[in-house]
Amino acid sequence: MDDLIRDLRKRVAGEVLFDQMTKVLYSTDASIYEIEPLGVVIPRTTDDALATVEVCGRHGVPILPRGAGTALAGQAVGRAVILDMSKHLNRVLEVNPEERWARIQPGVVLDELNEQLRPHDLWFAPDLSPSNRATLGGMMGNNASGAHSIVYGRTVEHILEMQAVLPDGDLIGARPVSPAELTRLLASATREGDIYRSLHRLVSTHREEILARYPKILRRTGGYALDEFVNGRPFNLSRILVGSEGTLATTLEAKINLEPRPKPTETALVVVHYRSMLEALQSIGEIIPTRPGAIEVVD
Repeated sequence: MDDLIRDLRKRVAGEVLFDQMTKVLYSTDASIYEIEPLGVVIPRTTDDALATVEVCGRHGVPILPRGAGTALAGQAVGRAVILDMSKHLNRVLEVNPEERWARIQPGVVLDELNEQLRPHDLWFAPDLSPSNRATLGGMMGNNASGAHSIVYGRTVEHILEMQAVLPDGDLIGARPVSPAELTRLLASATREGDIYRSLHRLVSTHREEILARYPKILRRTGGYALDEFVNGRPFNLSRILVGSEGTLATTLEAKINLEPRPKPTETALVVVHYRSMLEALQSIGEIIPTRPGAIEVVD
């Protein structure tokens, strides 16, 4: 561990924290779990994040990219080196209001992003309840959806491109590729080509099982999203990275889709009481045709 700490401090300009107080602070998230990490790195620059991944990979030490820790299933705690992007890598890098997209760093907080987009009358549509803390990197990690996912879908529907670093420190770009470009990538003798070949072979081999067994539900966010590659959309690696909880790569930057900000209008709230949770869930089929903006369950 001393060698790891020394190498990190040699390469990282940001904070390299292996003291007991920091480890205790990062041992919990919004879940019921508590796991003390090996240490915490707070990168000041993208190069710091790259160096952290490369050094930890060389030492055989796991890393855990962490957003705000607002998810409920323990995704942000683990026996690993925590990589916290929220302190410094939290900028909106570019906004294109005409084409309705923005480039962001993973540590930007959802509410702060949307406030910067307000003058353009645009917003990033997935609206989480912890929106004043949740980071875009964390939302990409667990493919967050929010109350109005019935209208806007999940985070994966709004990620256009990603720049990420692989476990060995190699950079990779994830973007939609044309059939001709996909053919070229599948024939490439590069690390990128290996990744495209592996994913393409996996999806092609198990296509019928994926179509048959992946649940056909709006907010399916569990597991690797292989079903995103059998639906006729352009091949885009970001669709497997989103929702992978940082297990495949660490996000450094993303190009995101923006939606027009909803106009104030008359709203109505309907509260329906049920005798059981099963009865409530069975009634959703009758509710959907009324085109609600959101459906929430309070048990």
